[in-house]
Formats: sequence, C-alpha cells, structure tokens
Amino acid sequence: MLEKRTGLKPISEAAKSEMQNKLNHKCKPIGGLGKLEGLAVKLAGIEGTVDLKTQKRMCLVFAADHGVEREGVSATPRNVTALQAQNMMAGHTTVAAMAIANHCAVQVVDIGIDADLNDPKVLDRKIRKGTTDILDGPAMTREEAEESIQIGHDVAQQAIDDGNQILAIGELGIANTTISSAIISVMLNEPVANVVGRGSNISDKRMLHKIDVIEEAISKWQPDATDPIDVLSKVGGFEIGGKVGAMICAAENGVPIIMDGFISEAALTIADGLYPGISQHIIASHASKERGTQLVMQRYDLDPLLELNMAVGEGSGAVLVLSLIDAMQSVLKNMNTLEDLDVFFTK
Repeated sequence: MLEKRTGLKPISEAAKSEMQNKLNHKCKPIGGLGKLEGLAVKLAGIEGTVDLKTQKRMCLVFAADHGVEREGVSATPRNVTALQAQNMMAGHTTVAAMAIANHCAVQVVDIGIDADLNDPKVLDRKIRKGTTDILDGPAMTREEAEESIQIGHDVAQQAIDDGNQILAIGELGIANTTISSAIISVMLNEPVANVVGRGSNISDKRMLHKIDVIEEAISKWQPDATDPIDVLSKVGGFEIGGKVGAMICAAENGVPIIMDGFISEAALTIADGLYPGISQHIIASHASKERGTQLVMQRYDLDPLLELNMAVGEGSGAVLVLSLIDAMQSVLKNMNTLEDLDVFFTK
C-alpha cells in the first residue's frame, strides 16, 4: 500500500522572479538565451533558491517487461530488457555513455524484468517477472500498482538521501510504448490512434495491430481516468509506476527531476492525476518521436528543451539536459553583468 504522502514542496515564485532578474542583468539581450533562461528559472522555483544545486546527479533507470510483448506489438524481443540492464550497468548503453560525458551516475532498478539477473550492480526491487498480457487480463493488481509507485519513491528518496541534487529518470522495457500509449489515451481521453507511434520502428501492419491491441484492452478492462491507480493497474507497467513514485518523491523534496521521453510522459499523466500541478516540478528533456508527445506537452504546459528526433529511451534525453544545466551554471557564475560593463540596452 502507498504510504501517506507529505505533499509537494511549493514552487518558489520569489526564487523564480529573482532568477529572471539575475539573468536580465547579465550582459546579453533580455531573453537572449531563450529556453535556457526558462530552465534556470524553473530550477530556481523548484529548489527555492537562485544558488542552484546541481553538481551531484543520478539517472534512475526503471526496468520491467510487459506481457503484451507476446502480442507482437514490438520489433524487439523481450530478452533485450535483461541484456540491456546489465549492459547499462557495465557502462555500454546509450544513456550509460552519455552519463559519463555528463558526470552522472546511473542506477538500473529491476522492478519487473522477466529474468533472474543475479547482477549485484542492478538494484533488485522486482515485483514479479513482467506484467500480465493486457489482452488476457489487467496488467497487474491494484496492490502491485501501488507497490511499483512506492518502490520508485523509495529508490528516489535513497538517491536524494545519498546527496544527489538532481535526478533524471529513464526506463528499459520492450513494448512499453504500447503500454504508455494506452495510459495516455485513457488519462487524456484521446483516441488511441491519436497517441500511438512506431516505437521500435515497426511496420505499418504492426502499427495497426498495435492500435487494435490497445483498443481491445481498454474496451475489456475499462480503466477509470479519474482513478490513476486503476489505469496503471489495468494497462500500465511496473517501470512506469516506478517513475511515478520518483516524480512524486522529487517534488516532495524540492529536487529537480528531468523526465526522458514518451514513457516518462505516460508516467506524468498518472503522477498528475495523483498530484495535480506536479508538472511544475518536472523538466521535459526532449520531444519524443511518438505521436502522443505533443498532446502531453500541451496538456501540462511543458516545452521540451531538445528536439533531436531521438527514440532510444533509457533516459538518454534526460541526461543530455544536464549539459544545458551545466552551461547555465557557468553563465550564472562567469558572465558579466550590465553594471560591470556600464552597458544598458534600450527598447
């Protein structure tokens, strides 16, 4: 069962205003750094200070398998989840390589991989070996859905207690774009066809099949959008629940959390259903190639920092944003002010 929550830490409007004022006095045109200024202002609001704390960072990668993979909705076999979980902790996947470049630790959390890994580097928080095929039954029980959120919360809390000042979240899980599409379709009350994308670059035929599978599952189990836990349990995934818990934990602690792409977007719809307004605490890293991305961004008034046509997952986009944060930290520390140079712009 989910533990009683303390509530989200309020966003500091005073810190946001102070940060914008600080940026406005740097020796550049007002607003000249575009989205980067918005990033610094948002970080200040989350942390409650203009003295941003971003040096120690960790990417939490929640990994789980999905029963619906057996319906042929993905071009990638399910054993890749287990292989990549171990490969990631060895430092050889996309996010692992990018994390090295961005001075970021990576921790894979096995929350439902369909294999016995026996790898001490992978954090074992397995609920069970993958979810139920959503054509055969609800993906998980309500208790398992709550457990997945609690695990994500606990793992994030430990990362924060260990001194991490900013979190990124990613995932591993074959067929998770199918599951994410189902969640987003229900939570945003959008037709499935408006949300579903090609995931692992599937064919037109497989794409139509993917839509049919999601529509059938939603019709069978009737997930209730007013009850986010019900949606997660009926058409969700363990790693998505883990991400929900991490988002909630970070927002409670006033710690910025950078979400990756489409799977994180599905988690956000659940998290916001539980805590309306939680998107103010979350940084959107990049615009996923999946069709439903723009729907989510518009609903929660988010503006992704990057548009690189990426579709790797893992947390790769989230980790890339750390380089933008480091750039803004350097601007705040090293850039002259208008007053330093006795320069003043006029409109």
